[in-house]
Amino acid sequence: MSFPSRRRVRLWFGPHQIADYIGEPAAAARHEAAMRRRFPGLEVTNDPLPVARRSPDYSPADLHR
Repeated sequence: MSFPSRRRVRLWFGPHQIADYIGEPAAAARHEAAMRRRFPGLEVTNDPLPVARRSPDYSPADLHR
Protein backbone atom coordinates (compact mmCIF):
# COMPACT_ATOMS: atom_id res chain seq x y z
CA MET A 1 0.00 0.00 0.00
CA SER A 2 1.36 3.40 -0.95
CA PHE A 3 0.73 6.48 1.20
CA PRO A 4 1.00 10.03 -0.11
CA SER A 5 3.79 12.10 1.36
CA ARG A 6 2.70 14.41 4.14
CA ARG A 7 4.38 17.31 5.91
CA ARG A 8 4.26 18.53 9.50
CA VAL A 9 4.27 22.29 10.05
CA ARG A 10 4.95 23.48 13.59
CA LEU A 11 5.04 26.91 15.19
CA TRP A 12 7.51 27.45 18.02
CA PHE A 13 7.74 29.97 20.84
CA GLY A 14 11.31 29.33 21.93
CA PRO A 15 11.48 25.62 22.85
CA HIS A 16 7.67 25.35 23.11
CA GLN A 17 5.57 24.04 20.26
CA ILE A 18 2.38 26.12 20.14
CA ALA A 19 0.78 24.92 16.88
CA ASP A 20 0.89 21.76 14.79
CA TYR A 21 -0.48 21.06 11.30
CA ILE A 22 -0.16 17.92 9.17
CA GLY A 23 -1.14 17.89 5.52
CA GLU A 24 -0.23 17.26 1.91
CA PRO A 25 2.89 19.12 0.72
CA ALA A 26 1.07 21.92 -1.13
CA ALA A 27 -1.32 22.59 1.76
CA ALA A 28 1.53 22.45 4.27
CA ALA A 29 3.51 25.00 2.23
CA ARG A 30 0.51 27.37 2.23
CA HIS A 31 0.04 26.87 5.97
CA GLU A 32 3.73 27.52 6.61
CA ALA A 33 3.60 30.74 4.58
CA ALA A 34 0.51 31.89 6.48
CA MET A 35 2.14 31.18 9.85
CA ARG A 36 5.28 33.09 8.83
CA ARG A 37 3.16 36.12 7.86
CA ARG A 38 1.00 35.94 11.00
CA PHE A 39 3.85 35.31 13.46
CA PRO A 40 6.98 36.88 11.92
CA GLY A 41 9.06 36.66 15.12
CA LEU A 42 8.47 32.97 15.77
CA GLU A 43 10.16 29.92 14.28
CA VAL A 44 8.13 27.84 11.82
CA THR A 45 9.30 24.39 10.75
CA ASN A 46 8.04 22.27 7.83
CA ASP A 47 9.30 18.68 8.01
CA PRO A 48 8.42 15.46 6.19
CA LEU A 49 6.18 13.19 8.24
CA PRO A 50 7.67 9.69 8.59
CA VAL A 51 5.68 6.97 6.84
CA ALA A 52 4.58 4.12 9.09
CA ARG A 53 6.13 0.94 7.72
CA ARG A 54 4.25 -1.58 9.83
CA SER A 55 0.63 -2.62 10.02
CA PRO A 56 -1.54 -1.60 12.99
CA ASP A 57 -1.42 -3.69 16.15
CA TYR A 58 -5.14 -4.37 15.83
CA SER A 59 -7.65 -5.55 13.28
CA PRO A 60 -10.58 -3.28 12.34
CA ALA A 61 -12.82 -6.19 13.36
CA ASP A 62 -11.52 -5.79 16.94
CA LEU A 63 -13.24 -2.40 17.15
CA HIS A 64 -16.69 -4.04 16.92
CA ARG A 65 -16.29 -6.53 19.76
